[in-house]
Amino acid sequence: MIKDFFKDMLLLKFMPCHRKPERSLHLRGRQFPVCYRCMFILAGYTAIIPLSFYAETISSPVFLIMGIFLHIPMLLDGVSQLKKWRVSNNFLRSLTGLLSGVGMSLIIISAAVNLVPIIFTII
Repeated sequence: MIKDFFKDMLLLKFMPCHRKPERSLHLRGRQFPVCYRCMFILAGYTAIIPLSFYAETISSPVFLIMGIFLHIPMLLDGVSQLKKWRVSNNFLRSLTGLLSGVGMSLIIISAAVNLVPIIFTII
């Protein structure tokens, strides 16, 4: 049971990804466990580390607004594919995924900067 849990975590089974072979990275003949977009969303989450150093110097509303706007390209790319208005490519999926991941990092920092002081006043 524990072995299966760690295997699922390693293979990123918790990610709600379609895992289509034509939209996934292949290394040495093996498919990466998530598609390009999801892979770069995860990569964008690593931006939280350097961005956290600037959390107090840049106002939180700016982080929040920037974070929301950085999700728009992925939304437009996804909806335009879903509606079959155009066909996307893996470079565009990667770019929009990275922007979305960085955007989510900004939203998380904004929430943390605003919520942590409130939590400490309650405690």
